Amino acid sequence: MESVQNQTLRNVELVAVDAGSEDGSARMLDVAAERDMRVSVEHVPPCTREAALDLALSHARGEHVTVMDADGWLEPTFLQRLVETAEGGHVDLVVASAEVEISTPRRSVELRSPDAEAIYRTQHDFRAAAWQHLASGLLAPASAKLFDRGRAVAEGLKFDSGSGTDHGFTYGYLREVERVAIVGGGYRVQRDVELGGVEPARRLYRGLGREHEAVRSLLADWGLEGDAASVATLQGRYLELLSQCISIACDTRSGEKPEEVRALVGQMISDDRARLAASVGQPSDGAARALVGPIKGQNVSLAIMQARLLSVARRGAPAVLAPDAFI
Repeated sequence: MESVQNQTLRNVELVAVDAGSEDGSARMLDVAAERDMRVSVEHVPPCTREAALDLALSHARGEHVTVMDADGWLEPTFLQRLVETAEGGHVDLVVASAEVEISTPRRSVELRSPDAEAIYRTQHDFRAAAWQHLASGLLAPASAKLFDRGRAVAEGLKFDSGSGTDHGFTYGYLREVERVAIVGGGYRVQRDVELGGVEPARRLYRGLGREHEAVRSLLADWGLEGDAASVATLQGRYLELLSQCISIACDTRSGEKPEEVRALVGQMISDDRARLAASVGQPSDGAARALVGPIKGQNVSLAIMQARLLSVARRGAPAVLAPDAFI
């Protein structure tokens, strides 16, 4: 919150939602609102982050909207650069790169999405290049972006789309967007990753399926369901995120029963999505590439062994090294 208050762009509105917090943060928000007329606070019963974001959007009145994570912060010139890009370039969406520091019980890993800048003046140009930005982890999260609030409201977009993340809002916005700018960084997140286990892996796996279908639907709406680069990217990203699910399920420190791990991993590598991804996907991550053989051979033991070996080699670091897996 303080990183927003200290932006070089002073004409900002900050809507904070206290979704039933039980520590001192609610009082800290109220004090900030008393001291800074740009800050407004909504206190609501416990709810999901996505439901809280929908409430915040309903209270926002600015021309543009950006989203922050509770463990994120902005560099001082971030909003000014995004607004100047949006208004100077007459674009509907500005996408910034993000830096995410993932802390595990054994080590910390810094993830950074690419900084290559571009402005797509037409819808055709953006859609033709979108596959590379999907692959880099830039497009999915609602964070690190500047949306046109009027467009989002007019299209009835919701953060709480049932996907368990805010990515559904972004995909909905991307569906008809025309002019898009890609700019450098300035958004940072520091996140702790806890130990794995069967139930966390199962939740992530369910979300992966929903997200995969959302991207597939987006590509179909764009008329790119037969585009080789887009399809390879979609299936490659599925393998990368599937490898993360398997890595979480196979974490030996979680104390899970071996038969439960085998059952879940077997389910993950045997469905039609996994088989198709192993056939045509082109993942950039080594853990995902190592998963192709076990999927094609339906070898559960090999998939588990490789996941554990890679976890040791990475010293407990996440298997997926794209920011959109974590924000």
